Amino acid sequence: MNDVELVFCIRNQEAEMYPNSLDLKRKFQPVDYAYKNLRTVSRRQPTIPFSDDSRYMTSLSVFRINNPCSEVGADNIDPNHQKLQDRIEAALRLLTFREQHVLVQFWSPHAVGKHQLLETIYQPFGIGVVTDVGLSLYRRDSEDKSFVVDKDLEEEDSSPAVRAFRRGLPEWASDLNHCTSKQFPQQECAIRCNLHGYLALPVFDSNTRLCVGVLELLTSSKYMNYAHEVQVIHMALKTQNLISPQRFDFPALYVLNESRQNNLDKIRGILKMACEIHSLPLAQTWAVSPHTSFVSHEKNIEKSCSSFDTRCVRKVCMSTTALPFHVQDLSMWPFFEACRERHLDSSCGLVGKALLTHGSCFCGDVTKLSEEEYPLVHNARMNRVTSCFAIYLCSIEDNDGYVLEFVLPPDIKDSGQVSNLVQTLKQNFAIGSGFELGDNSCIQVVGLPPDVSVNMEPDVTEISSDFVADNFMSSDSESSMANHNNLGMDKTGFTGTDAGEKSKKRKKESVTRMVTAKISYNDDTEIFNLPFPFGLSYLTNEVSQVFKLTGKKISLKYIDEDADLILIACDVDLHSAVVTAGSNNSIRLICLSD
Repeated sequence: MNDVELVFCIRNQEAEMYPNSLDLKRKFQPVDYAYKNLRTVSRRQPTIPFSDDSRYMTSLSVFRINNPCSEVGADNIDPNHQKLQDRIEAALRLLTFREQHVLVQFWSPHAVGKHQLLETIYQPFGIGVVTDVGLSLYRRDSEDKSFVVDKDLEEEDSSPAVRAFRRGLPEWASDLNHCTSKQFPQQECAIRCNLHGYLALPVFDSNTRLCVGVLELLTSSKYMNYAHEVQVIHMALKTQNLISPQRFDFPALYVLNESRQNNLDKIRGILKMACEIHSLPLAQTWAVSPHTSFVSHEKNIEKSCSSFDTRCVRKVCMSTTALPFHVQDLSMWPFFEACRERHLDSSCGLVGKALLTHGSCFCGDVTKLSEEEYPLVHNARMNRVTSCFAIYLCSIEDNDGYVLEFVLPPDIKDSGQVSNLVQTLKQNFAIGSGFELGDNSCIQVVGLPPDVSVNMEPDVTEISSDFVADNFMSSDSESSMANHNNLGMDKTGFTGTDAGEKSKKRKKESVTRMVTAKISYNDDTEIFNLPFPFGLSYLTNEVSQVFKLTGKKISLKYIDEDADLILIACDVDLHSAVVTAGSNNSIRLICLSD
Protein backbone atom coordinates (compact mmCIF):
# COMPACT_ATOMS: atom_id res chain seq x y z
CA MET A 1 0.00 0.00 0.00
CA ASN A 2 1.51 3.34 -1.03
CA ASP A 3 1.12 6.60 0.89
CA VAL A 4 -1.88 7.92 -1.05
CA GLU A 5 -3.70 4.57 -0.76
CA LEU A 6 -2.96 4.60 2.97
CA VAL A 7 -4.48 8.06 3.37
CA PHE A 8 -7.66 7.09 1.54
CA CYS A 9 -7.86 3.84 3.52
CA ILE A 10 -7.79 5.82 6.76
CA ARG A 11 -10.30 8.34 5.36
CA ASN A 12 -12.73 5.52 4.52
CA GLN A 13 -12.44 4.10 8.04
CA GLU A 14 -13.15 7.54 9.47
CA ALA A 15 -16.17 7.94 7.20
CA GLU A 16 -17.50 4.59 8.40
CA MET A 17 -17.10 5.70 12.03
CA TYR A 18 -18.91 8.98 11.36
CA PRO A 19 -21.18 8.34 8.32
CA ASN A 20 -23.42 11.36 8.93
CA SER A 21 -20.71 13.88 9.66
CA LEU A 22 -20.72 16.49 6.89
CA ASP A 23 -18.31 18.60 8.91
CA LEU A 24 -15.79 15.77 8.78
CA LYS A 25 -16.04 15.58 4.99
CA ARG A 26 -15.71 19.35 4.63
CA LYS A 27 -12.70 19.42 6.93
CA PHE A 28 -10.84 16.90 4.80
CA GLN A 29 -11.30 18.86 1.56
CA PRO A 30 -8.81 21.71 2.23
CA VAL A 31 -5.94 19.27 2.79
CA ASP A 32 -6.70 16.92 -0.11
CA TYR A 33 -4.11 18.62 -2.27
CA ALA A 34 -1.60 18.52 0.52
CA TYR A 35 -1.98 14.78 1.00
CA LYS A 36 -1.33 14.18 -2.67
CA ASN A 37 2.09 15.70 -1.93
CA LEU A 38 2.62 13.62 1.17
CA ARG A 39 6.23 13.07 2.16
CA THR A 40 6.69 10.05 4.38
CA VAL A 41 9.54 8.18 6.02
CA SER A 42 8.79 4.49 6.48
CA ARG A 43 8.95 2.91 9.90
CA ARG A 44 12.43 1.84 10.95
CA GLN A 45 14.50 1.16 14.00
CA PRO A 46 16.12 4.28 15.51
CA THR A 47 19.30 5.42 13.76
CA ILE A 48 20.93 5.92 17.15
CA PRO A 49 19.83 3.37 19.80
CA PHE A 50 19.37 5.45 22.94
CA SER A 51 18.91 2.28 25.01
CA ASP A 52 19.20 -1.45 24.62
CA ASP A 53 15.41 -1.69 24.94
CA SER A 54 14.80 0.25 21.69
CA ARG A 55 14.31 -2.95 19.72
CA TYR A 56 11.29 -3.81 21.86
CA MET A 57 9.70 -0.37 21.57
CA THR A 58 7.59 1.35 18.94
CA SER A 59 9.20 3.68 16.42
CA LEU A 60 7.15 6.17 14.41
CA SER A 61 6.00 6.42 10.84
CA VAL A 62 6.93 10.02 10.15
CA PHE A 63 4.99 12.27 7.76
CA ARG A 64 5.39 15.76 6.44
CA ILE A 65 2.77 17.44 4.27
CA ASN A 66 3.98 20.00 1.76
CA ASN A 67 2.28 23.38 1.96
CA PRO A 68 0.69 24.04 -1.48
CA CYS A 69 1.10 27.79 -0.98
CA SER A 70 4.87 27.40 -0.79
CA GLU A 71 4.90 26.01 -4.33
CA VAL A 72 3.48 29.15 -5.87
CA GLY A 73 6.80 30.93 -5.83
CA ALA A 74 10.21 30.68 -4.25
CA ASP A 75 9.69 34.00 -2.47
CA ASN A 76 7.11 32.37 -0.22
CA ILE A 77 9.57 29.78 1.07
CA ASP A 78 11.38 30.46 4.34
CA PRO A 79 14.64 28.47 4.10
CA ASN A 80 15.22 28.67 7.86
CA HIS A 81 11.80 27.24 8.58
CA GLN A 82 12.34 24.45 6.07
CA LYS A 83 15.63 23.59 7.80
CA LEU A 84 13.80 23.52 11.12
CA GLN A 85 11.23 21.14 9.66
CA ASP A 86 14.03 18.90 8.42
CA ARG A 87 15.57 18.82 11.90
CA ILE A 88 12.26 18.04 13.59
CA GLU A 89 11.55 15.30 11.05
CA ALA A 90 14.98 13.77 11.66
CA ALA A 91 14.41 13.87 15.44
CA LEU A 92 11.01 12.17 15.10
CA ARG A 93 12.65 9.27 13.26
CA LEU A 94 14.79 8.61 16.33
CA LEU A 95 11.92 8.36 18.80
CA THR A 96 10.71 5.09 20.32
CA PHE A 97 7.86 4.63 22.77
CA ARG A 98 6.46 2.13 25.24
CA GLU A 99 3.22 1.68 23.31
CA GLN A 100 1.96 1.69 19.73
CA HIS A 101 -1.01 4.04 20.02
CA VAL A 102 0.96 7.27 20.08
CA LEU A 103 0.91 10.52 18.13
CA VAL A 104 3.72 13.10 18.12
CA GLN A 105 3.18 16.40 16.28
CA PHE A 106 5.06 19.67 16.02
CA TRP A 107 3.40 23.06 16.52
CA SER A 108 5.26 25.96 14.91
CA PRO A 109 4.67 29.74 14.97
CA HIS A 110 4.50 31.74 11.75
CA ALA A 111 3.51 35.28 10.82
CA VAL A 112 0.13 36.00 9.26
CA GLY A 113 -0.16 39.72 8.68
CA LYS A 114 0.51 41.42 12.01
CA HIS A 115 -0.13 38.31 14.05
CA GLN A 116 1.77 35.18 15.06
CA LEU A 117 -0.16 31.92 14.73
CA LEU A 118 0.77 28.58 16.26
CA GLU A 119 -0.27 25.74 13.95
CA THR A 120 0.59 22.10 13.29
CA ILE A 121 -0.72 21.77 9.73
CA TYR A 122 2.10 21.28 7.20
CA GLN A 123 4.45 20.42 10.09
CA PRO A 124 6.16 17.02 10.65
CA PHE A 125 4.30 14.45 12.73
CA GLY A 126 4.71 10.79 13.65
CA ILE A 127 2.22 7.98 14.29
CA GLY A 128 2.85 4.67 16.01
CA VAL A 129 0.12 2.81 14.12
CA VAL A 130 -0.64 4.41 10.76
CA THR A 131 -3.94 2.53 10.34
CA ASP A 132 -5.25 3.65 13.74
CA VAL A 133 -8.43 5.61 13.03
CA GLY A 134 -8.35 7.50 16.34
CA LEU A 135 -4.81 8.78 15.82
CA SER A 136 -5.64 9.85 12.28
CA LEU A 137 -8.85 11.59 13.30
CA TYR A 138 -7.13 13.52 16.11
CA ARG A 139 -4.40 14.59 13.70
CA ARG A 140 -7.04 15.95 11.30
CA ASP A 141 -8.69 17.84 14.14
CA SER A 142 -5.34 19.35 15.14
CA GLU A 143 -4.64 20.48 11.57
CA ASP A 144 -7.84 22.51 11.74
CA LYS A 145 -6.67 24.41 14.84
CA SER A 146 -4.84 27.74 14.89
CA PHE A 147 -3.90 29.82 17.95
CA VAL A 148 -2.74 33.43 18.22
CA VAL A 149 0.50 33.70 20.21
CA ASP A 150 1.18 37.45 19.96
CA LYS A 151 3.28 38.69 22.86
CA ASP A 152 0.82 41.46 23.74
CA LEU A 153 -2.20 39.14 23.61
CA GLU A 154 -2.62 36.71 26.47
CA GLU A 155 -5.38 34.21 25.74
CA GLU A 156 -6.26 32.35 28.89
CA ASP A 157 -6.98 28.62 28.66
CA SER A 158 -6.27 28.59 24.91
CA SER A 159 -4.47 25.22 24.68
CA PRO A 160 -1.60 23.44 26.45
CA ALA A 161 0.61 23.79 23.35
CA VAL A 162 0.14 27.56 23.45
CA ARG A 163 0.82 27.73 27.18
CA ALA A 164 3.98 25.63 26.76
CA PHE A 165 5.14 27.94 23.94
CA ARG A 166 4.52 31.14 25.90
CA ARG A 167 5.92 29.95 29.22
CA GLY A 168 8.78 27.95 27.77
CA LEU A 169 7.83 25.23 30.27
CA PRO A 170 6.29 21.77 29.70
CA GLU A 171 2.71 20.83 30.45
CA TRP A 172 1.43 17.28 30.91
CA ALA A 173 -1.48 15.17 32.10
CA SER A 174 -1.67 11.50 33.03
CA ASP A 175 -5.35 11.49 32.08
CA LEU A 176 -7.09 14.11 29.96
CA ASN A 177 -10.23 13.50 32.00
CA HIS A 178 -8.44 15.60 34.64
CA CYS A 179 -8.67 18.61 32.31
CA THR A 180 -11.60 20.82 31.39
CA SER A 181 -12.65 21.58 27.83
CA LYS A 182 -11.71 25.20 28.46
CA GLN A 183 -8.16 24.21 29.43
CA PHE A 184 -7.91 21.63 26.64
CA PRO A 185 -10.12 22.56 23.65
CA GLN A 186 -9.52 19.19 21.97
CA GLN A 187 -10.40 17.15 25.07
CA GLU A 188 -13.63 15.70 23.68
CA CYS A 189 -11.95 14.70 20.42
CA ALA A 190 -8.98 13.17 22.24
CA ILE A 191 -11.09 11.02 24.55
CA ARG A 192 -13.29 9.95 21.63
CA CYS A 193 -10.10 8.87 19.86
CA ASN A 194 -8.98 6.87 22.92
CA LEU A 195 -6.15 9.29 23.73
CA HIS A 196 -5.67 9.95 27.43
CA GLY A 197 -2.03 10.73 28.22
CA TYR A 198 -0.64 14.12 27.18
CA LEU A 199 2.73 15.89 27.09
CA ALA A 200 3.69 19.26 25.53
CA LEU A 201 7.40 20.14 25.41
CA PRO A 202 8.71 23.53 24.23
CA VAL A 203 11.56 23.21 21.72
CA PHE A 204 14.47 25.68 21.73
CA ASP A 205 17.26 26.37 19.30
CA SER A 206 20.56 25.45 20.97
CA ASN A 207 22.32 28.56 19.67
CA THR A 208 19.72 31.31 20.08
CA ARG A 209 17.85 29.74 23.02
CA LEU A 210 14.64 30.95 21.38
CA CYS A 211 11.52 28.79 21.49
CA VAL A 212 10.90 27.57 17.92
CA GLY A 213 7.80 25.49 18.61
CA VAL A 214 6.22 22.77 20.72
CA LEU A 215 6.35 18.97 20.39
CA GLU A 216 3.06 17.44 21.47
CA LEU A 217 2.70 13.79 22.50
CA LEU A 218 -0.57 11.91 23.00
CA THR A 219 -0.89 8.28 24.13
CA SER A 220 -3.73 5.89 24.78
CA SER A 221 -2.18 4.89 28.12
CA LYS A 222 -2.68 6.86 31.31
CA TYR A 223 0.94 6.89 32.39
CA MET A 224 1.73 7.79 35.98
CA ASN A 225 5.17 8.96 34.89
CA TYR A 226 6.41 10.58 31.66
CA ALA A 227 10.12 10.78 32.53
CA HIS A 228 10.97 8.15 29.90
CA GLU A 229 9.19 10.01 27.09
CA VAL A 230 10.65 13.36 28.15
CA GLN A 231 14.19 12.01 28.10
CA VAL A 232 13.82 10.18 24.78
CA ILE A 233 12.54 13.34 23.11
CA HIS A 234 15.29 15.43 24.70
CA MET A 235 18.01 13.08 23.40
CA ALA A 236 16.53 12.96 19.89
CA LEU A 237 16.27 16.75 19.61
CA LYS A 238 19.80 17.13 20.92
CA THR A 239 21.13 15.35 17.82
CA GLN A 240 19.59 18.15 15.73
CA ASN A 241 21.04 21.00 17.81
CA LEU A 242 17.67 21.55 19.47
CA ILE A 243 16.80 21.54 23.17
CA SER A 244 13.74 20.52 25.16
CA PRO A 245 13.30 20.19 28.93
CA GLN A 246 14.60 16.95 30.39
CA ARG A 247 13.59 14.90 33.39
CA PHE A 248 14.87 15.99 36.79
CA ASP A 249 16.00 19.28 35.25
CA PHE A 250 17.29 21.92 37.68
CA PRO A 251 17.49 25.06 35.47
CA ALA A 252 18.19 27.43 38.35
CA LEU A 253 21.54 25.75 38.88
CA TYR A 254 22.53 26.22 35.24
CA VAL A 255 22.44 30.01 35.66
CA LEU A 256 25.35 30.03 38.05
CA ASN A 257 26.71 33.23 39.49
CA GLU A 258 30.27 33.19 40.74
CA SER A 259 29.18 32.95 44.38
CA ARG A 260 26.95 29.91 43.83
CA GLN A 261 29.58 28.16 41.73
CA ASN A 262 32.17 28.71 44.46
CA ASN A 263 29.75 27.34 47.06
CA LEU A 264 29.09 24.19 45.08
CA ASP A 265 32.82 23.69 44.57
CA LYS A 266 33.39 24.05 48.32
CA ILE A 267 30.68 21.51 49.13
CA ARG A 268 32.10 19.09 46.58
CA GLY A 269 35.58 19.35 48.11
CA ILE A 270 34.32 18.86 51.66
CA LEU A 271 32.25 15.82 50.69
CA LYS A 272 35.33 14.27 49.09
CA MET A 273 37.47 15.02 52.14
CA ALA A 274 34.89 13.64 54.57
CA CYS A 275 34.60 10.39 52.59
CA GLU A 276 38.36 9.93 52.51
CA ILE A 277 38.96 10.74 56.19
CA HIS A 278 36.09 8.64 57.57
CA SER A 279 36.03 5.89 54.90
CA LEU A 280 32.48 6.73 53.82
CA PRO A 281 31.16 4.93 50.73
CA LEU A 282 29.03 7.82 49.42
CA ALA A 283 28.17 11.44 50.12
CA GLN A 284 25.64 13.48 48.14
CA THR A 285 23.76 16.77 48.21
CA TRP A 286 19.98 17.26 48.08
CA ALA A 287 18.02 20.47 47.50
CA VAL A 288 14.39 21.42 46.96
CA SER A 289 13.47 20.92 43.31
CA PRO A 290 11.92 24.01 41.71
CA HIS A 291 8.56 23.95 39.95
CA THR A 292 9.52 23.74 36.27
CA SER A 293 6.47 22.11 34.71
CA PHE A 294 2.68 22.36 34.73
CA VAL A 295 0.32 19.41 35.23
CA SER A 296 -3.44 19.06 34.79
CA HIS A 297 -4.71 17.57 38.03
CA GLU A 298 -8.29 17.38 39.29
CA LYS A 299 -9.52 19.95 36.75
CA ASN A 300 -6.78 22.40 37.74
CA ILE A 301 -3.49 23.34 36.09
CA GLU A 302 -0.84 23.32 38.79
CA LYS A 303 2.88 23.88 39.01
CA SER A 304 4.99 20.77 39.58
CA CYS A 305 8.61 19.67 39.61
CA SER A 306 10.55 18.17 36.72
CA SER A 307 10.02 14.50 37.59
CA PHE A 308 6.90 14.28 35.36
CA ASP A 309 5.56 11.87 37.98
CA THR A 310 2.06 12.00 39.45
CA ARG A 311 3.52 11.08 42.85
CA CYS A 312 5.14 14.52 43.00
CA VAL A 313 1.97 16.51 42.29
CA ARG A 314 1.17 18.96 45.12
CA LYS A 315 4.35 18.01 46.96
CA VAL A 316 7.61 19.73 47.79
CA CYS A 317 10.26 17.47 46.28
CA MET A 318 13.98 17.12 46.76
CA SER A 319 16.54 16.21 44.10
CA THR A 320 20.27 15.51 43.75
CA THR A 321 20.39 16.71 40.12
CA ALA A 322 23.39 18.92 39.24
CA LEU A 323 24.51 19.01 42.90
CA PRO A 324 27.86 17.97 44.43
CA PHE A 325 28.53 14.34 45.33
CA HIS A 326 31.43 11.97 45.93
CA VAL A 327 31.41 8.19 45.41
CA GLN A 328 34.29 6.66 47.37
CA ASP A 329 33.13 3.06 46.96
CA LEU A 330 32.17 2.33 43.33
CA SER A 331 29.80 -0.42 44.44
CA MET A 332 27.58 2.45 45.64
CA TRP A 333 27.23 3.85 42.12
CA PRO A 334 23.91 2.05 41.37
CA PHE A 335 22.42 3.49 44.56
CA PHE A 336 23.67 6.96 43.66
CA GLU A 337 22.10 6.60 40.20
CA ALA A 338 18.82 5.50 41.79
CA CYS A 339 18.84 8.62 43.98
CA ARG A 340 19.50 10.79 40.94
CA GLU A 341 16.57 9.17 39.11
CA ARG A 342 14.07 9.79 41.89
CA HIS A 343 12.60 12.80 43.65
CA LEU A 344 11.92 12.52 47.37
CA ASP A 345 8.98 14.08 49.16
CA SER A 346 10.45 16.62 51.58
CA SER A 347 8.50 14.96 54.40
CA CYS A 348 10.15 11.56 53.82
CA GLY A 349 13.25 9.93 55.20
CA LEU A 350 16.34 11.38 56.81
CA VAL A 351 16.81 14.00 54.11
CA GLY A 352 13.29 15.37 54.51
CA LYS A 353 13.52 15.47 58.29
CA ALA A 354 16.85 17.29 58.18
CA LEU A 355 15.32 19.85 55.79
CA LEU A 356 12.15 20.41 57.83
CA THR A 357 14.00 20.86 61.13
CA HIS A 358 17.15 22.53 59.73
CA GLY A 359 18.94 19.99 61.84
CA SER A 360 20.55 16.55 61.59
CA CYS A 361 19.20 13.02 61.43
CA PHE A 362 20.61 9.49 61.79
CA CYS A 363 19.29 6.02 60.97
CA GLY A 364 21.09 2.82 61.91
CA ASP A 365 19.40 0.77 59.18
CA VAL A 366 17.33 2.43 56.44
CA THR A 367 16.36 -0.97 55.02
CA LYS A 368 13.94 -1.40 57.94
CA LEU A 369 11.95 1.69 56.94
CA SER A 370 8.73 1.39 54.95
CA GLU A 371 8.50 2.54 51.35
CA GLU A 372 6.20 5.36 52.46
CA GLU A 373 8.84 6.60 54.91
CA TYR A 374 11.76 6.02 52.52
CA PRO A 375 10.85 5.46 48.83
CA LEU A 376 14.40 4.34 48.01
CA VAL A 377 14.30 1.49 50.51
CA HIS A 378 14.38 -1.32 47.92
CA ASN A 379 17.39 0.34 46.24
CA ALA A 380 19.09 0.52 49.63
CA ARG A 381 18.44 -3.19 50.19
CA MET A 382 19.81 -4.19 46.79
CA ASN A 383 22.97 -2.11 47.28
CA ARG A 384 23.52 -3.01 50.95
CA VAL A 385 23.05 0.52 52.22
CA THR A 386 22.26 0.49 55.94
CA SER A 387 23.26 3.37 58.23
CA CYS A 388 22.97 6.97 57.00
CA PHE A 389 23.41 10.47 58.37
CA ALA A 390 21.93 13.71 57.00
CA ILE A 391 22.49 17.33 58.03
CA TYR A 392 21.14 20.67 56.84
CA LEU A 393 23.45 23.29 55.31
CA CYS A 394 22.63 26.88 54.35
CA SER A 395 24.57 29.23 52.08
CA ILE A 396 24.53 32.59 53.88
CA GLU A 397 24.98 34.89 50.87
CA ASP A 398 22.59 33.17 48.45
CA ASN A 399 20.27 31.78 51.15
CA ASP A 400 20.30 28.42 49.33
CA GLY A 401 19.38 25.44 51.49
CA TYR A 402 20.97 22.01 51.05
CA VAL A 403 20.95 18.67 52.85
CA LEU A 404 24.17 16.65 52.94
CA GLU A 405 23.56 12.89 53.08
CA PHE A 406 26.31 10.45 54.05
CA VAL A 407 26.11 6.68 53.57
CA LEU A 408 28.03 5.26 56.51
CA PRO A 409 29.99 2.01 56.90
CA PRO A 410 27.68 -0.86 57.91
CA ASP A 411 29.30 -1.24 61.35
CA ILE A 412 28.04 2.20 62.45
CA LYS A 413 24.71 1.53 64.16
CA ASP A 414 24.63 4.29 66.77
CA SER A 415 24.18 8.05 66.37
CA GLY A 416 27.04 8.64 68.78
CA GLN A 417 29.44 7.11 66.27
CA VAL A 418 28.97 9.99 63.84
CA SER A 419 30.50 12.52 66.23
CA ASN A 420 33.85 12.50 64.40
CA LEU A 421 32.12 13.16 61.09
CA VAL A 422 30.15 16.02 62.65
CA GLN A 423 33.36 17.56 63.99
CA THR A 424 34.93 17.42 60.52
CA LEU A 425 31.91 19.20 59.04
CA LYS A 426 31.89 21.84 61.80
CA GLN A 427 35.57 22.61 61.22
CA ASN A 428 35.11 23.06 57.46
CA PHE A 429 31.80 24.94 57.66
CA ALA A 430 33.00 27.23 60.41
CA ILE A 431 32.28 30.94 60.78
CA GLY A 432 33.66 32.78 57.78
CA SER A 433 33.16 29.88 55.39
CA GLY A 434 29.99 31.37 53.95
CA PHE A 435 27.91 28.48 55.26
CA GLU A 436 25.84 27.78 58.33
CA LEU A 437 25.64 24.15 59.40
CA GLY A 438 22.32 22.84 60.71
CA ASP A 439 21.71 22.09 64.37
CA ASN A 440 23.79 19.06 65.37
CA SER A 441 23.44 19.34 69.13
CA CYS A 442 20.42 17.04 69.00
CA ILE A 443 20.64 14.38 66.30
CA GLN A 444 17.25 12.89 65.50
CA VAL A 445 17.30 9.11 65.47
CA VAL A 446 15.10 7.48 62.85
CA GLY A 447 14.46 3.79 62.47
CA LEU A 448 12.34 0.84 63.42
CA PRO A 449 12.75 -0.40 66.99
CA PRO A 450 14.76 -3.53 67.77
CA ASP A 451 13.43 -7.00 68.59
CA VAL A 452 11.28 -7.30 65.49
CA SER A 453 9.53 -10.64 65.11
CA VAL A 454 8.18 -11.78 61.75
CA ASN A 455 5.19 -14.12 61.36
CA MET A 456 4.80 -15.42 57.83
CA GLU A 457 1.39 -16.47 56.49
CA PRO A 458 0.26 -17.11 52.90
CA ASP A 459 0.08 -13.81 50.98
CA VAL A 460 0.45 -11.75 54.19
CA THR A 461 3.48 -10.77 56.21
CA GLU A 462 2.75 -9.51 59.73
CA ILE A 463 5.50 -7.55 61.40
CA SER A 464 4.97 -6.98 65.12
CA SER A 465 7.31 -5.12 67.43
CA ASP A 466 7.48 -3.51 70.85
CA PHE A 467 8.71 0.02 71.15
CA VAL A 468 8.78 2.95 73.55
CA ALA A 469 5.47 4.80 73.80
CA ASP A 470 6.10 7.36 76.52
CA ASN A 471 8.83 9.83 77.53
CA PHE A 472 8.59 11.19 73.98
CA MET A 473 9.91 14.66 74.72
CA SER A 474 13.36 15.40 76.14
CA SER A 475 15.05 18.61 77.05
CA ASP A 476 17.97 19.87 74.97
CA SER A 477 20.45 18.80 77.64
CA GLU A 478 18.97 15.30 77.85
CA SER A 479 18.95 14.92 74.04
CA SER A 480 22.50 16.06 73.36
CA MET A 481 24.72 14.07 71.08
CA ALA A 482 26.82 12.98 74.04
CA ASN A 483 23.74 11.46 75.68
CA HIS A 484 22.32 9.80 72.57
CA ASN A 485 20.65 6.94 74.47
CA ASN A 486 17.68 9.16 75.26
CA LEU A 487 14.53 8.90 73.17
CA GLY A 488 13.69 11.63 70.66
CA MET A 489 10.62 12.29 68.54
CA ASP A 490 10.57 14.35 65.37
CA LYS A 491 7.74 16.48 64.01
CA THR A 492 6.22 13.61 62.07
CA GLY A 493 5.82 11.50 65.21
CA PHE A 494 8.39 8.88 64.19
CA THR A 495 10.25 7.65 67.26
CA GLY A 496 13.70 6.29 67.84
CA THR A 497 15.03 4.51 70.94
CA ASP A 498 18.11 2.77 72.33
CA ALA A 499 17.87 -0.88 73.42
CA GLY A 500 18.64 0.11 77.03
CA GLU A 501 15.66 2.46 77.39
CA LYS A 502 12.90 1.22 79.70
CA SER A 503 9.34 2.18 78.85
CA LYS A 504 5.78 1.14 78.36
CA LYS A 505 5.10 -0.98 75.30
CA ARG A 506 2.51 -1.29 72.61
CA LYS A 507 2.06 -3.52 69.55
CA LYS A 508 2.36 -2.31 65.99
CA GLU A 509 1.27 -4.30 62.96
CA SER A 510 1.70 -3.67 59.27
CA VAL A 511 0.79 -5.68 56.20
CA THR A 512 3.04 -6.30 53.21
CA ARG A 513 1.25 -7.16 49.96
CA MET A 514 2.29 -10.36 48.18
CA VAL A 515 2.05 -10.43 44.40
CA THR A 516 1.94 -13.51 42.19
CA ALA A 517 3.66 -12.94 38.85
CA LYS A 518 3.06 -15.42 36.02
CA ILE A 519 5.91 -14.85 33.59
CA SER A 520 6.12 -16.49 30.16
CA TYR A 521 9.26 -16.92 28.10
CA ASN A 522 8.75 -18.64 24.73
CA ASP A 523 6.68 -21.73 25.64
CA ASP A 524 7.62 -21.78 29.34
CA THR A 525 5.65 -20.16 32.14
CA GLU A 526 6.89 -19.79 35.70
CA ILE A 527 5.15 -18.44 38.80
CA PHE A 528 6.95 -15.99 41.11
CA ASN A 529 5.63 -15.05 44.57
CA LEU A 530 7.02 -11.62 45.39
CA PRO A 531 6.64 -9.23 48.35
CA PHE A 532 5.44 -5.86 47.07
CA PRO A 533 7.11 -3.42 46.58
CA PHE A 534 9.97 -4.94 44.60
CA GLY A 535 12.25 -3.30 42.04
CA LEU A 536 12.62 -4.01 38.31
CA SER A 537 16.31 -4.91 38.75
CA TYR A 538 15.42 -7.48 41.39
CA LEU A 539 12.66 -8.99 39.23
CA THR A 540 14.78 -9.22 36.05
CA ASN A 541 17.55 -10.87 38.04
CA GLU A 542 15.11 -13.50 39.35
CA VAL A 543 13.70 -14.07 35.86
CA SER A 544 17.20 -14.43 34.37
CA GLN A 545 18.10 -17.13 36.87
CA VAL A 546 14.88 -19.13 36.49
CA PHE A 547 14.85 -19.06 32.68
CA LYS A 548 18.66 -19.45 32.50
CA LEU A 549 19.11 -16.13 30.70
CA THR A 550 22.02 -14.86 32.78
CA GLY A 551 24.24 -12.59 30.69
CA LYS A 552 21.51 -11.84 28.16
CA LYS A 553 19.56 -8.61 27.83
CA ILE A 554 15.93 -9.23 28.79
CA SER A 555 12.81 -7.08 28.79
CA LEU A 556 9.44 -7.54 30.47
CA LYS A 557 6.02 -6.46 29.21
CA TYR A 558 2.52 -6.47 30.71
CA ILE A 559 -1.00 -6.11 29.35
CA ASP A 560 -2.73 -2.90 30.45
CA GLU A 561 -6.43 -2.11 30.88
CA ASP A 562 -6.81 -1.47 27.14
CA ALA A 563 -5.25 -4.85 26.27
CA ASP A 564 -2.09 -3.14 24.98
CA LEU A 565 1.30 -4.77 25.54
CA ILE A 566 3.35 -2.26 27.57
CA LEU A 567 7.11 -2.38 28.10
CA ILE A 568 8.25 -2.19 31.73
CA ALA A 569 11.13 0.25 31.40
CA CYS A 570 11.47 1.39 35.04
CA ASP A 571 10.22 0.79 38.57
CA VAL A 572 7.27 3.13 37.96
CA ASP A 573 6.08 0.96 35.06
CA LEU A 574 6.38 -2.10 37.27
CA HIS A 575 4.28 -0.38 39.92
CA SER A 576 1.66 0.42 37.25
CA ALA A 577 1.59 -3.24 36.23
CA VAL A 578 0.88 -4.27 39.81
CA VAL A 579 -1.81 -1.57 40.14
CA THR A 580 -3.43 -2.91 36.97
CA ALA A 581 -3.63 -6.32 38.64
CA GLY A 582 -6.16 -4.92 41.11
CA SER A 583 -7.22 -6.82 44.20
CA ASN A 584 -6.41 -10.29 42.85
CA ASN A 585 -2.68 -9.62 43.36
CA SER A 586 -1.78 -11.52 40.19
CA ILE A 587 -0.01 -10.14 37.15
CA ARG A 588 0.87 -11.75 33.83
CA LEU A 589 4.17 -10.74 32.21
CA ILE A 590 5.95 -11.67 29.01
CA CYS A 591 9.74 -12.00 28.91
CA LEU A 592 11.76 -11.15 25.79
CA SER A 593 15.50 -11.63 25.28
CA ASP A 594 18.19 -10.96 22.70
